[in-house]
Amino acid sequence: MTERQAVYYGQVELIPGIVCEGYVLDDHTAVMGIIGTAKLLSLHYKVLQNIATKGIPKSLEPFVDKGLNSATKTVNVIAENSHHKY
Repeated sequence: MTERQAVYYGQVELIPGIVCEGYVLDDHTAVMGIIGTAKLLSLHYKVLQNIATKGIPKSLEPFVDKGLNSATKTVNVIAENSHHKY
């Protein structure tokens, strides 16, 4: 399987007044970067990395949508306007 590429980058206002970074991958999937998501949630990004690798803590499972996907995938950022471009 080939590595996904982030081809578009932009700012997403999920909640009025709260903006975070978002990407669109080459397969048209919309995603949020881990650093932007951590800032949105006022967390250190390593907390999200821990959840992504070890799973959601059992104490939070009742509050999480069963369809939630917290998978961690590495993507190659090629979006021209992203400051995270590799």
